[in-house]
Amino acid sequence: MATSIARLARAIAYPDGVGDAAVSHVFRVDGAEMVAEEREGRLILRRNLAPDGGGPADLVALAGYAAGRLLKEEAVLAWDPEAEMPFLWQEISADAPDDRLCRFFEVFATSVDWWAARLNDAVGISQIPEMMIRP
Repeated sequence: MATSIARLARAIAYPDGVGDAAVSHVFRVDGAEMVAEEREGRLILRRNLAPDGGGPADLVALAGYAAGRLLKEEAVLAWDPEAEMPFLWQEISADAPDDRLCRFFEVFATSVDWWAARLNDAVGISQIPEMMIRP
């Protein structure tokens, strides 16, 4: 039986082969890497929002949008402390039917595009916006 990653690759007609036993795979989408992992019954997609390098200022630039976006989408903004850059992730049940996996991928890719556009718009912001929810 194929893993959710292999089924996702077939559902989106991904041109490169993905083995039926794959539990992780790096998809090349729009010239950037999107990581897929299957673990604990979940399929998780992840994409760095600043693949050419980033930093805390990128997270600051995006943080003001995070609370509002949680109401509109299931993708979650997070911070990778090792790479020092913001990333977006989203998950779905690994047992989801192929048509739901395809839709999941499309919606996630749209979210990535939206967040990447906000990052491009916000270049140069260096202080925490007042509307940000602070820990």
